[in-house]
Amino acid sequence: MKFIKYGVCITCITAFLGGMVSAQDYHTNSADMVKELTRKPVKYRSFTPAKKRAIKVVQRIDQKVEETTIMVDDKADVPKLKVKIEFDVNSAALKSTSFALLREVGTALQTEGVKQKIIMINGHTDSDGSDAYNLRLSFERAEAVKAYLRAAYGIPDHRLQVRGYGEMMPLEPNDSYTNKQYNRRVEFEIAN
Repeated sequence: MKFIKYGVCITCITAFLGGMVSAQDYHTNSADMVKELTRKPVKYRSFTPAKKRAIKVVQRIDQKVEETTIMVDDKADVPKLKVKIEFDVNSAALKSTSFALLREVGTALQTEGVKQKIIMINGHTDSDGSDAYNLRLSFERAEAVKAYLRAAYGIPDHRLQVRGYGEMMPLEPNDSYTNKQYNRRVEFEIAN
């Protein structure tokens, strides 16, 4: 029996809050990753209407790396892997602490239900540095992950797309060393 008090369904609140993800909630094993990548998208994460915004990104278009503007709906809840792929400040080199997670990603991308899908690898930075520098660095981080997945798991190039968001989509405010480390990340999602 659901507990209702003051006209609010506790189950509804729990389900709503359960859909929200904090910076500490990462996907860490291939089974969870496959589950996330094969779930149906949810239209909105909250009860407020969608609010789209235009942001600059760096991506490869017709074999050229270009800056472009895309529309982002912050409320959209598309299947997306949040994996703590770590980078040092001002670096696109993969840290050894990330290889275990990248093995899980590689396994997930070869699993039935995911292995035919095109994956967008999204790179992100903290707010240190200029916007232009961060756009390029975020793209280079995503490219480093793509190169690793191609070399280690033979995932075909056409299945892996890369986009750099720079500092435009932080998980946490860029006001501490820890929060900045959360924001220096790579995420994976099914490409449209």
